[in-house]
Amino acid sequence: RTDSMMVVSFDPEKKQIAIVGLPRDTRVTIPGRRGHDKINAAYAYGGTKRACARWNSSSRFPSTHYMVVDWQGFIKVIDMLGGVDLYVDNNMDYEDPYANLKIHLKKGYQHLDGEKAGQYVRFRHDELGDIGRVERQQKFMKALAGQFFTFTNMLKLPMIINTGLDYVDTDMNLMTMIRAANCFRIFGENSIKSEMLDGDSRPSMISVTGLRRRPRFRTPSINWGFPIKGLQKFKEVHP
Repeated sequence: RTDSMMVVSFDPEKKQIAIVGLPRDTRVTIPGRRGHDKINAAYAYGGTKRACARWNSSSRFPSTHYMVVDWQGFIKVIDMLGGVDLYVDNNMDYEDPYANLKIHLKKGYQHLDGEKAGQYVRFRHDELGDIGRVERQQKFMKALAGQFFTFTNMLKLPMIINTGLDYVDTDMNLMTMIRAANCFRIFGENSIKSEMLDGDSRPSMISVTGLRRRPRFRTPSINWGFPIKGLQKFKEVHP
């Protein structure tokens, strides 16, 4: 299942880039499946085509291209770029031996290499759950865009792309990917507008020996038939 899903749009005329994060727990229906599933299951049940089809049939902004990035490819590319400088808002500590996942980051401004960057964008074990993770992923994307186009990285760009292609599944050709990456350099970090798909994140109460614990976020339930705030903001950037 996909760890992260984003919709990215480039507007050359306005020189703006819009990124909409899709919480992985967003509730949707998947053709051929009974009842509801989380949107991140679409890739597991039907690969890239089904994941894209699920988004295209549910939104007013169908995608024209797709890119699937392997986890190890993400780590390698970040390392080749020299890492990313980022302020970590809170301590992050979580381990999952079944997923071979260890996350240990301290609060504060620090330099994240590929491994630590991976920990940062995957962490979701706080009070905001997946909602907080999407926000951190968008923060990371902005920081990456702002630090990517150094003179040193431009010299390494052909090598970075060749390495990335080993870990990427996409329908874009090489020139399209270069033009997309170049938009981040030309438009600048301030041109990036990020939003998150809004839904109904309902609190669930857990009863333990007659006592109720504090509410925690449950799977967002999206009613696709009504306007969605995050998509409306996305439309304002890209009508």
